[in-house]
Amino acid sequence: MQTIVAKPKKQQKNHHKMPAKISKVLINMFDSLCLALEEIDGSKFEEKSWKHGENGNSELGESDNGTIYIDRALRNGKVFEKVGVNYVSMLGELPPGMTFQGSEPVMIKPEPGMEMKGTPYFATSTSFVINPCNPMAPTAHVNYRYFQLGDGTEPGSWWFGGGGDLTPIYLFEEDAVHFHQVHKQACDQYDVNFYPRFKEWCDKYFYLPHRGECRGVGGIFFDHLQDRTQEELFSFIKTSSEAFAEAYLPIVEKRKDIEYTEENKFWQKLRRGRYAEFILLNDKGTSFGLKTGIVQTKSVLNCLPAEAFWMYEDQPVLGSQEAKLLEILKNPREWL
Repeated sequence: MQTIVAKPKKQQKNHHKMPAKISKVLINMFDSLCLALEEIDGSKFEEKSWKHGENGNSELGESDNGTIYIDRALRNGKVFEKVGVNYVSMLGELPPGMTFQGSEPVMIKPEPGMEMKGTPYFATSTSFVINPCNPMAPTAHVNYRYFQLGDGTEPGSWWFGGGGDLTPIYLFEEDAVHFHQVHKQACDQYDVNFYPRFKEWCDKYFYLPHRGECRGVGGIFFDHLQDRTQEELFSFIKTSSEAFAEAYLPIVEKRKDIEYTEENKFWQKLRRGRYAEFILLNDKGTSFGLKTGIVQTKSVLNCLPAEAFWMYEDQPVLGSQEAKLLEILKNPREWL
């Protein structure tokens, strides 16, 4: 696995310093967490770089304009069944007429005779979706990102987003407590209101309305964050993104060798079906990335579970461990 070297010169031209600073943090997270996962598993990530082709489709290769699209995947490992990882850092231009309401891209109709021009932007993001082999070890997701319109000097023209969340197949309450505690400690260094605010945001965001259940036991999540100075929020992003490894990896180490049955694996595949449903149907981040061209379709598929299963009637037996998990997902609790 090749360590990424930032290419800040082209990205810094006519831009605020923040793009280079946040890119460095997310590149470091991209590399360091991949190395930690490789160490646990004993396998190596595969890596592919992408660029926009002449016809608008993605094709293998490195861009010549400073844009970086990299996907990594670890498949069929000893500990991890599939880990999908994506890093992007790019300068681009929104389609003419596209603007934002909050962090939602919207199209505006031009006035008669009005010439519509695209707005330049900078975007960078790192995302991991981690699916262990053992059903007793939870799935986890982490993503941090930064978006900037123009030079970032106009009010509302930049924002941060991200967070980390835990999706157990079988619930060990001490794991949920640990995951939340580590993230709370990171949040409390900046504002004691961050954790309860972002925990609630996470529960509401990672929710499947057609199922009436949360995707997992949560963590923290936020989007369009711009209510402090750039430097304050940059420091928070750096701390919270670094906290994910401490929050998640000890759980994997603890659960990866527990014995399990075929029935446990079947339930795992059913729950991974829910995970796929959320990404494809409900994830606003996926929709945003595809609409703006920041996210490659291949990158979305890279983050889907390797195996998932659906059946018409999949409700667990009352009183079972599976039913206990489902009750928590339908009624999110406070873990701390």
